[in-house]
Amino acid sequence: MQPMDHSKQWIFKSFIHLMSQQDIRESKLSVRMSEELHKFEKEFGEKGNLTLSEIHLIACIGDFSPINVTSISEKTGLTKGSITRISKKLLKLALIKRQQINDNKKEVYYSLTSKGQKVYVIHHRIHQEIEERFMNFLDKYTADELVFASKFIQDLKEWDY
Repeated sequence: MQPMDHSKQWIFKSFIHLMSQQDIRESKLSVRMSEELHKFEKEFGEKGNLTLSEIHLIACIGDFSPINVTSISEKTGLTKGSITRISKKLLKLALIKRQQINDNKKEVYYSLTSKGQKVYVIHHRIHQEIEERFMNFLDKYTADELVFASKFIQDLKEWDY
């Protein structure tokens, strides 16, 4: 096997490993978020048991409020059916509220309640911590290496394996 083939094989194996690590990383994020939400639940005296999809829906609504289902779907990649299902739970927990704008009975818009805003702030803070750690991680690379990494990741995102 040529040295280039060895490198390609290593990159492929590393890619597969990275893909499998995603579940573990999401679990760790979920645990951190759960710990923060547990503090929130103590404050409000109720249990939310929120999933990452539910938390990310809250984040999307917080970022773009008021926002309708179609726009949420475009921004999150969730189906409209999933958004409807998740929003029912979030409405029941009083984390979001629905409203109609301009007397259009068909068009429903969502925004955060004060409780939802607290979840949003927790989520935003955790994401900022992760981003800061990631930026520090990238400090060890040169500008040329970062350009290559950017191109490589973009190509991976577009590659249909």
